[in-house]
Amino acid sequence: MKMMVTGHRPERLQGKELEVIKWLDEKLREYQPTKAICGMASGVDQMYAELALKQRIPLTAALPYKKDWDKLHPVVQEQLHQADEVVYACEKYDKKGYYIRDCMMVDAADIVLAVWDGNKWGGTWNTIEYALSKGKEVIFFPWK
Repeated sequence: MKMMVTGHRPERLQGKELEVIKWLDEKLREYQPTKAICGMASGVDQMYAELALKQRIPLTAALPYKKDWDKLHPVVQEQLHQADEVVYACEKYDKKGYYIRDCMMVDAADIVLAVWDGNKWGGTWNTIEYALSKGKEVIFFPWK
């Protein structure tokens, strides 16, 4: 079973980082996916990638376009080096690359973990909408 995550960057997590890490860890242990698919953005994606690597779950890193890895944050560079697979939505920068990447991840996944604050705007919401339209199982973080 293949599992992906969608979630907010740090500025929208409202101090819930430790709760999110615990929840993601629990879901990875509960479902024991054969592949973890991650968009590698800061925030929830980074947390998920780190947990998947620690649990030795094969990681597919999905990037919106080909980037010079040397310009990425050192943590992301290390996660990309440890990933089993790195895929790109576009060859070069395209503003649609993020949406294309998110759709690729949903299409490849059986289950979608969603860390969403309930606001119907932004990439996380767009990804959730797309996943639901495709009939994917979406498991929501219990945002309080």
